[in-house]
Amino acid sequence: MKIESRLNSEAAPQPVTGPDGINNNNFASIVPVISGQIGGRETNIASAKALHRALGVGRDFTTWIKGRISQYGFAAGVDYITVESLSSPVSGSAKSRQQVEHDYLLSLDMAKELAMVERNEQGRAVRRYFIQCEEALQRSAPEIAAQYRRQLKARIGAANLFKPMCAALDIACAEQGKQTLPRHYSNESNMIARIVLGGLTAKQWAQVNGIAGEPRDSMNAGQLEHLSYLESTNITLIDMGMEYEQRKAELMRLSQRWLAKHLEANHD
Repeated sequence: MKIESRLNSEAAPQPVTGPDGINNNNFASIVPVISGQIGGRETNIASAKALHRALGVGRDFTTWIKGRISQYGFAAGVDYITVESLSSPVSGSAKSRQQVEHDYLLSLDMAKELAMVERNEQGRAVRRYFIQCEEALQRSAPEIAAQYRRQLKARIGAANLFKPMCAALDIACAEQGKQTLPRHYSNESNMIARIVLGGLTAKQWAQVNGIAGEPRDSMNAGQLEHLSYLESTNITLIDMGMEYEQRKAELMRLSQRWLAKHLEANHD
C-alpha cells in the first residue's frame, strides 16, 4: 500500500480549543491527516491507532477497531485498509524484540463516524477537527473538489451506457436470428476495456493494481470518460450492423483520435 507521508499542512484548520485544552493544532500532530489510497482511489486518510489514542478509548485498540467495523458495517478497501509495521524494540522490556504491529488507515468519513459514536467531548472535538480539515482542503484546493465532481459524473455516465450497449447487441443478434449469450456481453466490455486500459480487461487491471470490488469505481475520470465515449460509439456501430472485428478496428482508430484531442485540450 503506497502512502504519501506528507502532512496536509496547507489544510490545517484554525485552532479550536477542545477538552483538556487540546486544540486542533494538537490534533494535527496527534492524528495527522495524510494523502494516500484506499481501494486504488486517492483520498485523505488517518491512522486508527492515532485516533484511538486521541479519543481516549478505554478498550484495547484491536478490540475497539474490530468491534466498530463489525458494529457499523465498514468495508475493507472502501472505508479502510490494514497495514503492517515493525515496532521499535523497548530496552529492558519483555518486548525487547521488534513486533509486527497492525494499523488501519481510515477514510475521513469513517474517522468522523468513529469519533462521533464515542459520544463524548473528546470524540466531538476530534470530529470537528476532521470536518475542518475537509473544509480547509475545499478552500485551499478547489480543483480537488472539481476533480471529484468530474469523477462522479464520469462514473455515472459509464454506468448509464453499459445497459444500452447490451440492449443494442440483443437487437442486432435478434435481427440475425441469433441468441445473445453472456459471453457476447463480456466480449464487448473486454474489448473496450482493453483499448482504454492498455490491453488489460477491467478484471486484469484491477488485479494488477491490487483493487478489490468493482474496477470502474477505482478508475480515474479520464479512463471513465474514455470508456463512456467508446461505449456510446459502439452502440452506434452495432446499430449500423458492423461485425465485431470491424467495430474493434473502428473503435481503436477513434480512440486514438479521442486521446489526441484530449491531450491537446490539456496542453491549452
